Amino acid sequence: MRKHYDKDTADIKTKMNYVTIVAGEQQTMLYYRAHGFMYPDDIVRQLYAEIAEIEEQHVSQYELLGDPRETMLEKLALVQLNEAYLYYSYAQHESDPRIKGIWETHMKMEIAHFNECARLIRKFEGRDIHDILKADVVEPLIVFESNKDYVDRVLDAQLDLMPNNREYVRLRDLPDDWASFGYQAKVNAKGAPSEEIVSKAGRELAQRDQAEKIKKVKQEMARRMEKGMAAVPAR
Repeated sequence: MRKHYDKDTADIKTKMNYVTIVAGEQQTMLYYRAHGFMYPDDIVRQLYAEIAEIEEQHVSQYELLGDPRETMLEKLALVQLNEAYLYYSYAQHESDPRIKGIWETHMKMEIAHFNECARLIRKFEGRDIHDILKADVVEPLIVFESNKDYVDRVLDAQLDLMPNNREYVRLRDLPDDWASFGYQAKVNAKGAPSEEIVSKAGRELAQRDQAEKIKKVKQEMARRMEKGMAAVPAR
């Protein structure tokens, strides 16, 4: 479980971020699920299966951030608004007039979808869409630019953060009976495909994997898994 946003107080940008990340993770999971088995190399199939498993966890985790009290029509309206918002953002940063026209065409389609959702909400729920959104604009827009430095900073600061119940805690603070210890011990009993791939990768990725903080987190995870499994009563 995760703490979800409050539909009555959350900013509209928060809701747009929520819809965007859920859609992105859903697409990623479906890609690995649908195409992983097509590769002839066995280790690649294993890697894609591992990634698909992780992406499914991401989808479940992010979906839980939405307020379950939102009606289906309310959720649908947010999805349509988000699509219009994304297409509008694309158009504002597109330098090619032809491509910009495509974004604007799709934006108009999504606005029409959103307006229809607003009509249905008014008809079947007796509510005005403005009372639901509580905003006239969605700001800021999505900007397409490199985010590698940002991702590196997040990884560096949060590498050892783990989900536990409805909170995130440091690896060292997890209880010994944390469910994922047992899960990883079984699923990765013979090793993780991703670790094998990294060991065979080029110098840059291999060196990154040997970074001091990554090594420490891996060592701590192994220690905690061993301790956690030792605490499980034998059957």
